[in-house]
Amino acid sequence: MKNNEKKSTIFHDTMALFLISLVSILALSYVYEITKGPIEQQAMAKKLEAYQVVYQNAASLKEDTELTEKALETDLASLDATYSGCAIDEINQAYDANDTLIGYIVKVNTKGYKDVITLVLGYSLDGTVQGMEIVSINDTAGLGNNAAEPDFKNQFANKTVDQFEVTKTGATEENQINAISGATITTNAVVHAVNAGLGFLSEYSAELGGSANE
Repeated sequence: MKNNEKKSTIFHDTMALFLISLVSILALSYVYEITKGPIEQQAMAKKLEAYQVVYQNAASLKEDTELTEKALETDLASLDATYSGCAIDEINQAYDANDTLIGYIVKVNTKGYKDVITLVLGYSLDGTVQGMEIVSINDTAGLGNNAAEPDFKNQFANKTVDQFEVTKTGATEENQINAISGATITTNAVVHAVNAGLGFLSEYSAELGGSANE
């Protein structure tokens, strides 16, 4: 009799723990679903605040999951050999205050002289580069790190070009970027990364004439 009572007690205790765990899991799932939306909105708002540096007219962002997934699985060097070593981490659609799609903000990384360089660029549907910002760089101080300085990065802003090229003799064309003195490798790395972002969008964004659904 005692053994039966002991087994019954164990069974009831086990069931009680199971029900408590189940209720806890369901409660946590409910709370997660309730808070997921606001958390994602806050995260996107912070991202927008940071990314408006390269796209001032953007009033809201939406991650383009289709293009991002395509970028992650694409060897960018297959589009152009100069894109070798570049990778696109994220693509966001940029919308104006009327919730109209106006362009994209692309996050790209590439190998610099010493370490990985990460940058973001804004590109409008009319083919204008809105801006470029260095997110992280760890090249030589006073040389390659000058890629993060306004004199260099502002050369990309408000330029309606398909691709940029580096010049050491002074930019005379809209698509030319003055090389950083003593930092040719860093200069080329940044320009190739920007070009990779532009080239990918041109190839795969339907809004820019690409083949996004292929």
